[in-house]
Amino acid sequence: MKYLWIIILGTGVLVILFFALSFGFRATEKKIPLSPLERIPPPGMSEYKNILFRFSILYPEDLRVREYLGGSDTTIVFESTQGGKGFQIFIVPYASEQISEEQFKKDLPSGIVKDPADILIDGTKAVMFLSKNAMIGDTREVWFIKNGFLFEVVTYRDLDAWLSSIMQTWQWLNF
Repeated sequence: MKYLWIIILGTGVLVILFFALSFGFRATEKKIPLSPLERIPPPGMSEYKNILFRFSILYPEDLRVREYLGGSDTTIVFESTQGGKGFQIFIVPYASEQISEEQFKKDLPSGIVKDPADILIDGTKAVMFLSKNAMIGDTREVWFIKNGFLFEVVTYRDLDAWLSSIMQTWQWLNF
């Protein structure tokens, strides 16, 4: 009799486990972030994350990303493998809380700052404007300061709306 109860109880546990595993705990295709620093890009997008400068940005997956270190500055280039689309992020240490006229003159040899507008990049004040670059022509630029660095984001003027949609994905990494 004692063994009969053990067999019944064991069978009951196996039946419950079978139904729970078969119906209640199915694996899903949805990827769950492994940490608060990871986010899931939508289809067609990839995530670029820079731990040193503490930011992340989503960009079209057909862009190639290259980083160039130049003394105290860094340039991150996102460009299409077919050409024609791209943007770059130039980063340099910067001690001031505002971008000075001297810095504009240094980094904008053309001196052109047309239609400046104040915007926010993940809560950080930024200035967006049109300019001209001797090498690439008319540009759309977004400049801002965060964590002791000046960020200068540049693309072709014709890609203004495209860059705007990418910049909306910018997130500061807080750790």
